[in-house]
Amino acid sequence: MSVINLKYLFEDQEELPEDSLPNYGSLDFVSNGSHIYGEIMWPSGTFEKPHPCVIMLHGYPGSARNDDISHALCRIGCVVLVPHHRGAWGSEGKYLVTHCVEDAYNLAEYAHSEEFAHKYGVDTSNIYLLGHSMGGNSALNAGKKLSWLKGIIMLAPYDPTVLLDSGKDEYLNSLLNEGKILHSDGLDSIYDDILKNRNNLVFANAFELVKDKNILIFAAQKDSVSVNEKMIIPLWNLLSSRKSKGVQRLIEYPVEHGLLGRRISVIRDIANFINEVIGE
Repeated sequence: MSVINLKYLFEDQEELPEDSLPNYGSLDFVSNGSHIYGEIMWPSGTFEKPHPCVIMLHGYPGSARNDDISHALCRIGCVVLVPHHRGAWGSEGKYLVTHCVEDAYNLAEYAHSEEFAHKYGVDTSNIYLLGHSMGGNSALNAGKKLSWLKGIIMLAPYDPTVLLDSGKDEYLNSLLNEGKILHSDGLDSIYDDILKNRNNLVFANAFELVKDKNILIFAAQKDSVSVNEKMIIPLWNLLSSRKSKGVQRLIEYPVEHGLLGRRISVIRDIANFINEVIGE
């Protein structure tokens, strides 16, 4: 069984083994023909192998990294992957919401492979997808197709289908300023991709495939980006209406979309969730 130590969530280990220090390396993974770049972090050799593995999925457009979370999870004994999706921040290919879902799925399968597990000491039965904002969409809609996935963690998740009915111009204007950093065929192509795949992306439509999975959702009560009542609550109402075989929680904090002001609480909640799921 994988072992983590919550003692080191916010403090360093007193002593580190010189022959197996914690460290990081470059991630260079091919997803549907495009190189996905990022980093892989691994814990010190004081932690028993195999390790849990957490794949961190960024939101739109990817400028908001969650390094505080990834470093904390590595300190307690997790292998952590921090990728940049196709078309974002140097990775090859074109940015589309469905490409982000595909990248998340492909990365999870990669982490689940014998080759990766052997190289980084990963427990293939303890792999998690963690996503913020649009990354929450990636985590949910990739995770629903992975029967072996241990858990899905969503931070202020953004359902890209909810505001489609507001009209194309208004929807595109909300993406315009941030999206200019992405390599894509333009905002129209991003919008059309979401519209075409609407039914496959709606959060509530994932219910049947995730109803017994371990799921942790964070809602920011003052969120001006994710509309909680339309994006999070419909899925959560379905999940909470029945007794699940998995650990499922909705945690709400009175903060904005980035969860600033409660980041330490969020990190602690994530670590406790993983620890509880491992101990089942």
